Amino acid sequence: MKRMISLMLSAAMVLVMATGCANPGTPSSGDDKSTTSASTSNAPSDSNAAEGWPDKTINIYMTHGAGGDTDYMGRQLATALESELGVSVVVTNVTGANGATCMQQYKDGETDGYTFIATNTAALNGNEATGMVDFGYDAFEPVAVYGMQSGENIVVPADSPYNTLEELIEATKANPGQIKLGISTGGGVYILSCVLANLGGAQFNIIDAGDGATRLTALLGGEIDATSLPYSTAADYIENGQLKSLCTVLSKAPDLIPDQPAASELIPELKLDTEYVLLAPKGTPAEIVEAMNAAILDVTATDDWKQMVNDYCFQNPFVLNVEETLANLKEQRDLFQSFVPFL
Repeated sequence: MKRMISLMLSAAMVLVMATGCANPGTPSSGDDKSTTSASTSNAPSDSNAAEGWPDKTINIYMTHGAGGDTDYMGRQLATALESELGVSVVVTNVTGANGATCMQQYKDGETDGYTFIATNTAALNGNEATGMVDFGYDAFEPVAVYGMQSGENIVVPADSPYNTLEELIEATKANPGQIKLGISTGGGVYILSCVLANLGGAQFNIIDAGDGATRLTALLGGEIDATSLPYSTAADYIENGQLKSLCTVLSKAPDLIPDQPAASELIPELKLDTEYVLLAPKGTPAEIVEAMNAAILDVTATDDWKQMVNDYCFQNPFVLNVEETLANLKEQRDLFQSFVPFL
């Protein structure tokens, strides 16, 4: 499987080149945001690097497609940063290979402080764990974790006979290879499927159905029988009676919907806390990384940001300084590496 994934990514990279794409601590959570930063970035130090920055358009390259939660949160951040920094902040979607196409293309991009990559920690660490890519978070200059997802939820159509994760898994055992589970190859949802199979004994027919927005379409269209979606993506469809959630895959239910069952109640190892993260190309000066982080800390401390996060993520704000971001990404990477034997 890893070899197949690597070959798929290699083909994708060749296609990108052929079409002329330019290479252009303990985390704090809730309302408690740290405002002190002690960067351990490997970027070269230049005490004047952030002087006069920014004075032109900032580009954020988005690893996932429009309509999904990663894109939504990145665009909310970009809009807030425009007011804070006084320059245009343009978001461009560069999709493919569960975010690996964008990260591969821009990890060694321009280091003058006008190029950033927005992604999520499941893609960042999951692609490395599965062998989709041969680099991790330390191939970038991490800027900030700026939010926590509402949580991947295992969802099925509302008229599905399954009401719990256990019922769904037992049905796959009774009908091996007949129940179709939609995933995105290489990332957190793929890892989820491997844990379900190896530790839960599930026997799904695994279908690559793309990112969250396209998996939702496939589920509503009957092309797949179950999938994992961010609760924020599925919420409207759950509320209007088209879908139902069997469980959350977060280590604990979101702050504002605490009564959801957790997958870890059935499979203790199945805990995936997906967070939104902004990265800079390797070599971006530490002073610029710190300046961008400071701007993010400011814009996410507002009542408007809190309301947006409450409404969309069903969480309280979760925003980290540079030092905390680095520690958090290491912790997440270690977790994903622990899944490698199951992949």
